[in-house]
Formats: sequence, C-alpha cells, structure tokens
Amino acid sequence: MTDTDTDTITTRTASAATKPAPAPPATRRVRALALLALVSSAGVAGLGLVWLFAPALNPFAADEMRSVASALLGATPVAVIAIAAGGAGVLLTLAVLPRGSMAAHPRLTGGGAAAIALALGFSLGSTTAIAYTGYLFGLASVVAGAVTIAVMLVRAPRLGIALLAGVIALAAASVWLAGLTLDGIAGFAEKLTSTLIADLPNLLLAIVSVAATASWIALAIIALRGRPAGHRFEGWLVRHRRALTILAALGPVPYAIARASWLTPWPLFAPSASDLPADVLATGIMIGSGAVAAIILTLGLILPWGRVVPAWIPRIGGRPVPVLAAAVPGFTAAGVLCISAGSMLVTVAGDPTALMDTLIMALVLPLWYWGPMLALAVWAYTAWRSRESAIDHPGR
Repeated sequence: MTDTDTDTITTRTASAATKPAPAPPATRRVRALALLALVSSAGVAGLGLVWLFAPALNPFAADEMRSVASALLGATPVAVIAIAAGGAGVLLTLAVLPRGSMAAHPRLTGGGAAAIALALGFSLGSTTAIAYTGYLFGLASVVAGAVTIAVMLVRAPRLGIALLAGVIALAAASVWLAGLTLDGIAGFAEKLTSTLIADLPNLLLAIVSVAATASWIALAIIALRGRPAGHRFEGWLVRHRRALTILAALGPVPYAIARASWLTPWPLFAPSASDLPADVLATGIMIGSGAVAAIILTLGLILPWGRVVPAWIPRIGGRPVPVLAAAVPGFTAAGVLCISAGSMLVTVAGDPTALMDTLIMALVLPLWYWGPMLALAVWAYTAWRSRESAIDHPGR
C-alpha cells in the first residue's frame, strides 16, 4: 500500500467520522410533528390578527361557528386567544424543531403543549369539525366497505359472501322498510357538495384548528411520556389497553343504534317513518355507517388485524401494520371529537328550556366521553407496539 493510498483511506475515515449520522425515525417523526404544529399555529395566530382588525371576517361573531369561548366571552376574546395560543405555539416549536427532541425540558414542553391544545380547543373548537368529519367519514366508509367486499369475494370468498349478504339485507331494509330512493341518495350528494363549497372557508378553519390541536396533543404526550410519572402511566395504559379500547368503541354505539332505527317504522330522534324525507334518510344511513366503521376500527387496536395486515389484502397482507397508520388517524379523530364536545353542548344548551335536549344529545353522541377515551386507547396502542418493538429489536 502506498503513502497516497494511506492518505486517501485516512481522509475518507475522517470524513465519515465528521459526517453527521442520520436522525433516528423517532426524532424525524417529532420534527415532522413539530413542523405541523408550527405551520398550523402560525395560521391560527394569523387568523386571530385578521379577526382582531377586521371583526366582520370573524365567523364566531356572526354565529356561523360557535365555540365555548365565543359563547361565554364573545368574538373578540376568541381572536385574542387565537393570537396568544398561536404565537405561543410558534415560539415553542421553534425551540423544539432545531433539536428534534423534547427531552431537554419535558415538563415545560409537555405542559406548554397541553396548555396550547386546551386554549385552541376552548377558542376554536366548533361543531363544524365533527359535522363535516361525520359526513366525509361516512361516505368514505361506504366506499371502503364496497371495495373491501369486492376484494374479499376474490381473496376470501366465504367471508366476502357473508358480508355481501348482510349488505344486500341492509339495502333491502333501507329501500322497502325505510323508503330509501336513488333520488334521496342523489339529493344527499348534491346537498353535501353544495354545502362543502359554500362553507369552504369555515371548513378550512376547522381543518387548521384540528391540525393544530391534534399536533399539540401528540407533542404533549411525547414530552410527558419520557418522565417517570408518564412512563408509569403509559405502563398502566398498556396493562389496561383492552378495557380502554372497548370503552372507546362504545362511544359511537348510541348514535349507530339511533341511526339503525331509521330502517324501522320507529325511527329515533327523527320525524315519523312516513315523514322522513329520502335525502335525510340517506344522510342518516351514511353517517350511521361511519359510526359502525368507527366501532370496527377502534376494536382493531386490540384485534390481530390491528397488528398484522390480514392475509387476504393484496401485496401487503401479512406485513406488520405501521404504528403511524393507526396513531395518525386515531389521534386526529380524538382531536376532532374533543374540540367539538364543548361546542356541541354549548350550542344545544343555548336555549335555557333545552336542558332535556342537551342531556339527550350528550348521551346519544357523547363526544365528551368518546374523544378522551379514544385518545387513551390510541396512546395505549402506540405504547404497546413500541414496547413490543423494543423487545423484538433490543438493539434499536
């Protein structure tokens, strides 16, 4: 070996030693989450400034949207809280992003993240988020169900035929017992499309609010789970994950039962069967389908197919389910439910004579219970999968 070769090897070794190692996946995920929190928080602060100097543009001023803060304090405090919460979010993420780690000051970071999430939910949480989520998720559930059955008929015929028979029976009941028509389905689709277009600004505001709130909830969990108390609480969640998941799956059950009753001559929380318009019936069936899908997906957190992709699914069958595939939609759904809970109760309770209506709504659609319980169930799932991965790959 010549001196030149030795110098070349030495140079390459020194270069490799000084080259920064790629960030681990967990660190990259925290950075991505912090970036989402930064962008959405900046958006919230910007909206607050617009509303403060142009009150006519504030949707909370004209009751287009209603949050707990707007109902109790008025529209101007909503703008002020949005500026404060969004600004605090920007400052906190700028402190977290460069390191990609929240371990330096977990108590301060976790407490700050939780406070920002609460402020956002208090000021911007409205029923718009849960309403459009219900419509769109219900529609997606029907489409996904049809695709699933089609695949099963080829890949798992016995189960596919059983599911197809159930869907045919449900369709028959919808048409012959409840009076569902093609015109009703078309009317539902037309109303949903026109409403989405007309209410697009408020829909975008709901998306920004949910993104900011959910990201800060996730960052708070990440920060606090590293503390001894957080670690012990996470252990408790893992030990009771089955019970927590079953309790979370019970959240949409009352609503699913109420909408299923629309297929009978005795519909609950609706006009009589003879007075139930076809488009309203289609809306109820669609959202009810979403509630059933939510139950099934929640139970997937403890069922085998929540850990390994079922073998009948083409290309990816048999592979481990990515944790983020459950964590991202799960925490997002929990965020939507949590920020909508207070607003829904405030909206229904706006009339002093509507106490009974408020109680019924709180029981039929218990967002106040469903949201936090779903967040705990998803947290338990992610902690369980993380500990399982650590056991299987102790060197990672």
